[in-house]
Amino acid sequence: MTEEILIILACVPLYVINSFCDKIISSKEKNRYNYFYNTVKFLICSICMLPMLFLEKKSIFATGSLFCGICCGIMYAISKTVMLKGYERSSVAFMTLCHSSGMIVPCIIGHFFWFEKLSAVSVLGMILAILSIVLLKGGNIKSKKIDLKGYVFGVSVFLTSAGVMIAQKLMGIYFAEQSISAYNFYSFIVPFLIICCFVKPKQLEGGEKKNKKLACFCALGSAVSLCVISFVMTGLSGKVPSVLMFPLFNGLGIIFVCIGSIFAFKEKLTIKKLIGLAVGVIGLSLINF
Repeated sequence: MTEEILIILACVPLYVINSFCDKIISSKEKNRYNYFYNTVKFLICSICMLPMLFLEKKSIFATGSLFCGICCGIMYAISKTVMLKGYERSSVAFMTLCHSSGMIVPCIIGHFFWFEKLSAVSVLGMILAILSIVLLKGGNIKSKKIDLKGYVFGVSVFLTSAGVMIAQKLMGIYFAEQSISAYNFYSFIVPFLIICCFVKPKQLEGGEKKNKKLACFCALGSAVSLCVISFVMTGLSGKVPSVLMFPLFNGLGIIFVCIGSIFAFKEKLTIKKLIGLAVGVIGLSLINF
């Protein structure tokens, strides 16, 4: 298990790169390039997976990889699209809470269906990790009035976030002998096909050229990071318990994103963020206890 944990930790910097790319694009011209950015990102991800399909020499139409990949892709597309709308109808903190809370679902399912150990200490650690994420992301959940659509968007993000993790676990546990590359290819090509329907050419007209180029450059960095993360995490999902893998990777990733943002984006290290950082360290320590 030590080797698997070290591999997860090695992927955390890729999580930071992926998050920084998202953060950079979301700050340009009022999120003007988000759909375009996500479309290019998933297209590059799909292209990166093509050589792996031939290297693995496994059937790309195997039932497990096809089913899990398509399901994961649909979850990606809904999550990425609804998250943007959720920011408009609620708050960053609320949507972050919904997205990060998704890790609870595979952990509970893992306990009852995959016989993964889930102790009270681990549950407490997971709750603290989620609380840490909300504190680190900043913002006040009650700072903006959340209407019915806002709650619907939040629940959608919660379920789709959980769905991505469950798809990875299903692939790793039940279809480990099938092509992981095919699974990842389907999980990327499906959101590309869906999200590209939301790209409006008129939205891209009149924008600054440097921001369009930046969107493509960040899409490349995010795509390469996401490809490696998805490939590795799917491969480990059949070996590492959910309560250890998802909180450790996502929780630690967001903590490092917060620390990195202080230097890269000149964000202030507030008392609330310091508390969130401490709570996150305690939570992850309990999970690994």
